[in-house]
Amino acid sequence: MNPAVFERAAVRALMSLPAAVLDRLSAGLETLPRSHLDSRLRFLLALSASKPTLDSGTVEQARRLYGEVIELLDVAPVALPVVVDHQVPLEDGGDMLVRRYRPAQAPRVAPAILFFHGGGFTVGGVEEYDRFCRYLADRTNAVVLSVDYRLAPEHPSPTASDDCLAAWRWLLEHTAELGLDRQRLAVMGDSAGGNLSAVVAQQAKLAGLPVPAMQVLVYPTTDGALQHPSVQALGQGFGLDLPLLTWFRNHFIQDEALIEDYRVSPLRNPDLSGLPPTLLVTATDPLRDEGLEYGEKLRAAGVSVSSLDYPALVHGFMTMGGVIPAARKAVKEICAHISARL
Repeated sequence: MNPAVFERAAVRALMSLPAAVLDRLSAGLETLPRSHLDSRLRFLLALSASKPTLDSGTVEQARRLYGEVIELLDVAPVALPVVVDHQVPLEDGGDMLVRRYRPAQAPRVAPAILFFHGGGFTVGGVEEYDRFCRYLADRTNAVVLSVDYRLAPEHPSPTASDDCLAAWRWLLEHTAELGLDRQRLAVMGDSAGGNLSAVVAQQAKLAGLPVPAMQVLVYPTTDGALQHPSVQALGQGFGLDLPLLTWFRNHFIQDEALIEDYRVSPLRNPDLSGLPPTLLVTATDPLRDEGLEYGEKLRAAGVSVSSLDYPALVHGFMTMGGVIPAARKAVKEICAHISARL
């Protein structure tokens, strides 16, 4: 049997054990209290403590490991009638992949979600998030367009944010030929992708472009300084440890002055008026406080903000739905909120 297939089968078998059994097993393995977490997620974290971390090797090794982890934990791929790759031209003469997913039940003129993947601006991509984007399209009946923005350290900030704004411009220019409703275009992303969604909404407004009809920010990073209290309080043992956060940050912020740049730290923009209605998703996560602060600043600026909080889940739960039922349920709720808005 393929080792990856065997590991997936083994993890699924363990996850099928009763919650009480998993809690007892977790308690014997843990070095810090996590009893408030979902039992299956808690056990998964306890098991992963002995595994290599993304920051333990080279960037290329981290990218392979990240893809393997998502393949292990995410939902099975959903068959869709239309999955098409587009090449979006960039100002420097290159091209960027944007993969389009159109579900069978999408209306003739459909809403769309421009999706930016997570991965600390350093790992991840369209391939790694293919399963999730298929699921997102299927559950929302919206066309999903997944953006393969360039990664650090080869392309440090603000390259990713500039690439994603280019994808937004491209989407605005091609709505008719893609069968999309220009009034129902959303941006969405998790972690680094949540940051990029916030940045695209802000930069579209600053550039005089139409802003998205909705922004979905899933445990977003909104400030480059890593100084919010939750970074220290939750920066060990909850799936995104402070050394890994720092490793990511050192790759994508190679000039400290960029921390003040709104394309890196959208939280620092003093004018958040006129931004789109927002769905903010948080969890037990070192990035929790900066996400919540961004939500409060949006509300203070008159922006409608809906919140979904999942204290029993941790950073990265969005691609754990294949083995963590609570994560799959949370993603379904997120999709339901998007559908209701779009």
